[in-house]
Amino acid sequence: MIHVKTLISSTVVKFLKRWWVIPLLLSCGFSAQAKTTLHVGGSGVDLATIKIIAQAFSQSNSDIKILVLPSVGSGGAVRGVVRGKLNVGLTSRSLKDKEISPDVRAYMYAKTPLVFVVADSTNVSAVSHKQLGHMYSGKQLQWSNGSNARPILRPVSDSDVLLIKKVIPSLTADIEFAYKRRGIAVAATDQESADLISAVPGAFGTSTMALILSEQRPLKALTLDGVEPSNENMMNGSYPLVKSLYFVVNEPASSAVKQFLEFILAPEAQAILKRTGHMPIEYVLE
Repeated sequence: MIHVKTLISSTVVKFLKRWWVIPLLLSCGFSAQAKTTLHVGGSGVDLATIKIIAQAFSQSNSDIKILVLPSVGSGGAVRGVVRGKLNVGLTSRSLKDKEISPDVRAYMYAKTPLVFVVADSTNVSAVSHKQLGHMYSGKQLQWSNGSNARPILRPVSDSDVLLIKKVIPSLTADIEFAYKRRGIAVAATDQESADLISAVPGAFGTSTMALILSEQRPLKALTLDGVEPSNENMMNGSYPLVKSLYFVVNEPASSAVKQFLEFILAPEAQAILKRTGHMPIEYVLE
């Protein structure tokens, strides 16, 4: 005969075992609750846009979290991907020869105008490349409205500087001389440059339509030699300064990375790119 006390004890033990199994499975990362985190970072040009796209992506991909990190530049993006610190790197230039590897791929996903900008409050709307040369070199210290003209530079190796020198070579000597002038600020990142141009009276420098629109910056893009920096003028070639934007990933890419890259080509992400100053394109493999 089974003792009643023994029967009760056996039932309690079975009950406890059954209810201890569930939290144990959850604590071990049961696959139904698992979440993949993708770390994305690099050039400051498109960080805000990618954050907007990441939010839209998460609505239909709740199992994947996109963490967009602060700016580390295009070079930092490539190094981050190679070292496994970033799942997706953002660059505003193509890969350099020393960065090319069978294990690394760069995919162009959009273009955006590189623009010369001033604060919204500055009563200036146009500039010529000749005028820019004079202001960089110090031959012209004021805008036509009488306010002081203060260049905000980017590092010598920055993609903005290299692009301007390539497309408008007549500005090369004047820009190089600007680095030798006393009191001229050099902004390390796209965001720092935008902050300085917004805050310093009469300041001017470079930015992109993508950054201005996605971050809602109080900056004004100037016409260059009478040409507006629009997507239409960028496409027809009349506006010459164009930045190409890339995703950099390790190959073979993980399924989560592939899902995110595929989403960029979806209508929802393409619409976000268009309204934030981009000309979206089908991926071009570098």
